[in-house]
Amino acid sequence: MKLILDTHTFLWRAVGSSRLSVRASAAIDDRSNEVFVSAASAWEVATKHRLGKLPGGEAILLRFAATVRDLVATPLDISIEHSLLAGSFAMEHRDPFDRMLAAQAALVGAVLVTPDSAFDDFPVTTLW
Repeated sequence: MKLILDTHTFLWRAVGSSRLSVRASAAIDDRSNEVFVSAASAWEVATKHRLGKLPGGEAILLRFAATVRDLVATPLDISIEHSLLAGSFAMEHRDPFDRMLAAQAALVGAVLVTPDSAFDDFPVTTLW
């Protein structure tokens, strides 16, 4: 199964937070699954750090790529196709990061690992 970690999931996994569900953790650990971390998550972390909304953000940014490797995850670039779909979703959801993650999950055929019910309105499968 292909999995895309949403930004919270990536951050919680990176720091070993107990906020990560048992089911999500097991899916990420299952080496038969292919785990992706989107460039949108790097963008979101950098943006939230710049705005002062992410304590410890600088340390996370400095190790972002290394953390992706440590998680045995594959970086997922943002393509033109991803961008077109993210901008085309009909729902009123305004968060560009969420829209991009949903578009990538839809186009890659991946399950989005997220606790966020905002994704319920998107045409994607989620796991938590």
